[in-house]
Amino acid sequence: MSSQEPSAVALAAQARERRRRGDRDIHTVSAWILRGGVVASTAVMLLGLVLSFAQTSPTVARMQTLSYSGDIGAILRRAAAGDGVALIELGVLMLVMTPILRVAGSMVLFATEERDWFYATVTFLVLVLTLTSLLVLR
Repeated sequence: MSSQEPSAVALAAQARERRRRGDRDIHTVSAWILRGGVVASTAVMLLGLVLSFAQTSPTVARMQTLSYSGDIGAILRRAAAGDGVALIELGVLMLVMTPILRVAGSMVLFATEERDWFYATVTFLVLVLTLTSLLVLR
């Protein structure tokens, strides 16, 4: 080992110091993004379920005629108006967006906290490919 490379003890001390100072760790931030996204989307879907049952009675005929529009603007307008089905759809969209936000957060942290431009670039490419497949290749 050359004198230029830090020892394992020095690296562990640096990591402890970063945690003590409150620096953001990529794994911790990723975990909080995933937890927050799941909790928020579940809450929105449950609210939508309760409102949906309160607004109309569930019948087989109604369930067979309901369909997902795919128009995000329409879903947001209907959800803002208190439509239970739209809130369920919004919750599903939030759940789909959760891992995408995790990738975006990782990209930002690789660039700002870690200063690891290779991983920031790779993460950016993953984000672009994911968004392209979601938005363009429907």
